[in-house]
Amino acid sequence: MFKRIMSVMLAIVMLMSVAMIATSAAQVEIADNSADAVADVAADGAADTGADGEVADTAAANTFNFDANSAGWNNFKKVFCHVWVYGGDSFYAWQAKGEACTDKDGDGIWTYDLDAKSVTLEAGTLYAVIFSNENGMQTYNLLAGTDCIGDTAFCDGTTYENPEDSSKTAQAAFWKGQDATVYGPEMCVTSIGNVVGTCCPSTTSRQGLFEGFLTNNLENARTYSGKDDQTLIDDTAKALSLKQENVTEGIKNTGVKVDWDASKSSLETGKDDSASDTPSGGSTNPSASTGTSKNGSTTKTGQETTVLFVMLGVMLAAAMVVVLARKERA
Repeated sequence: MFKRIMSVMLAIVMLMSVAMIATSAAQVEIADNSADAVADVAADGAADTGADGEVADTAAANTFNFDANSAGWNNFKKVFCHVWVYGGDSFYAWQAKGEACTDKDGDGIWTYDLDAKSVTLEAGTLYAVIFSNENGMQTYNLLAGTDCIGDTAFCDGTTYENPEDSSKTAQAAFWKGQDATVYGPEMCVTSIGNVVGTCCPSTTSRQGLFEGFLTNNLENARTYSGKDDQTLIDDTAKALSLKQENVTEGIKNTGVKVDWDASKSSLETGKDDSASDTPSGGSTNPSASTGTSKNGSTTKTGQETTVLFVMLGVMLAAAMVVVLARKERA
């Protein structure tokens, strides 16, 4: 009887071994298919870029460009691109070597090569850009994000009051391929209460800009704008498309003392609830920052797990044989 049991045991072990080999082969096949899928994607990507220079074109597109012809600048030989994280630090000092642009074909379109200057822009981060020349001419703050890479900035004759010094002006620059309300000249309230720019930064809101003005520049504007509080507040709020209740809320939030009366205001009554919304320009795209790969197999139970189950089965069968053998001998 014992010999019969051992024969059955050997048969079970052989079956388990065959199953293990088959399963291992299946897992290898899955891995191979996954590798093939990744290889196919890579091959397709290479095929899309081609072997005739398109890859180089893509790399070369990692630039900011500026049409100096549109600015009307004369007698200059150098153009610089000053880039900084909005509300943070710049990559290089003003007009340092790391900010130098090139115009190799002499067509007046100057190129700032981000790769060559070791400037890496991150998706979801808001940046600002100023183009300038060695003669002191410069553009107004132009907001940018990774969506603007490869685009060309140009001037259309628009000039803005310098936000810090109302006696100075700067030419506005716009991206050719962008909505100026998403990536465009920085919207802000100047030192005397005027609103300039087309693009509210994604780090704040129109309500935030108004409250920032009340906190930081109201006293200066009272002194140099030539307006009384009622007119000054109404004009600034109107330029930001705010309503009376937005102003009332802003005054309350900042705690400033102003001689402003809603009943005498020329502003629209009510409240614009969207005034506190943060614009989308430069905001993080969740789908682009997950860091997960969609290529290849997503199976988590690989060959090692399957082999473990098989071996546990063999051990269980062996234990049963031992028990039966002891009973037989008894």
